[in-house]
Amino acid sequence: MDGSHWTGVKAVAEEMGRRGHTVIVVIPEISMRLGPGKHYITKTFPVSYELDFLNKLLTEHVRLVTSPGRSLLDSVTSAAGNLLKMFNLMASTTESLFKNKELIEFLREQNFDAVLTDPALPMGAILAYNLSVPAVYMLRGMPCGLDATATACPDPPSYVPRFYTRNSDRMSFRERVVNMLVSMIEPLVCKVMYWSFEEVTSNFLQRDVSLTDILRTGAVWLMRYDFILEFPRPLMPNMQLIGGINCEIRNPLKK
Repeated sequence: MDGSHWTGVKAVAEEMGRRGHTVIVVIPEISMRLGPGKHYITKTFPVSYELDFLNKLLTEHVRLVTSPGRSLLDSVTSAAGNLLKMFNLMASTTESLFKNKELIEFLREQNFDAVLTDPALPMGAILAYNLSVPAVYMLRGMPCGLDATATACPDPPSYVPRFYTRNSDRMSFRERVVNMLVSMIEPLVCKVMYWSFEEVTSNFLQRDVSLTDILRTGAVWLMRYDFILEFPRPLMPNMQLIGGINCEIRNPLKK
C-alpha cells in the first residue's frame, strides 16, 4: 500500500488518531513513502528486497503508463507485465507479514474495531478477514474490475470504459467492441495478477478462499474519485465517493 495508495490512508489515520482513537499502522521496513506519523503507532516487519529494487520497478511502471503514441495492445501487454512483477513483489511482502507470528498475534490481541486498507494490494483485506474485523476499503480503483465483481456492482461495458482503452463513456461502435473484448478478458487478467496472493492466502488461512470472496466481506468502499472528473458509472449502497480527500485545505473565500 505504498506510493499514492498510502496518501489517502495516511490522512485518515492521522485524523483518527488526532481525534483520540488508537490507530496502529503496519508497514514493511522497506518502502518509498510509508513511515511514522504524529498521531498513530507504527509497527514494521522485515522484507526480502531493497529500496533500489522497489524504486526501479515503480519507475519502469510510470514510464510504461505515460509513454505516448503506443498501441492499445502494446500498452496493455507492457503494463500488465510490469504490474505482474509489482504484484508478485507485494505478494512477497504479504507473505513476510503473515509469517511474522509475533506481529500477527499482537494485532490479534488488539481487538480492532475496523481495518482501513486499500484493497488493490489485498494484504490488509486478507488480514481483516483472518482477524474477523470489518474492513473499510479506500481506493482509487482496482485492476480488471475486481471491485465491481466483489461488490456485485453493475459494470456495463456499453458505457463504463475499461483501463488502458482510453475510451470515454460515449463510444463509437468500434470502441464499444474493443471495450467489450477487454471486459471479457479482465477475469483472466485478474486471475494471473492475483494468483500469487491466493497462494499466500491459502497458506495463511489454512484453507482455500478466493480473493473475490475476501473482498466481498468489505463493509464500506471509500472511492477516491468524484463524478465531476470521472465518467458516470453505477455504484452500490456501500460505495461512497470521497474524491478530493487529498486536496489541500484552503482558507474560505472572502465575502
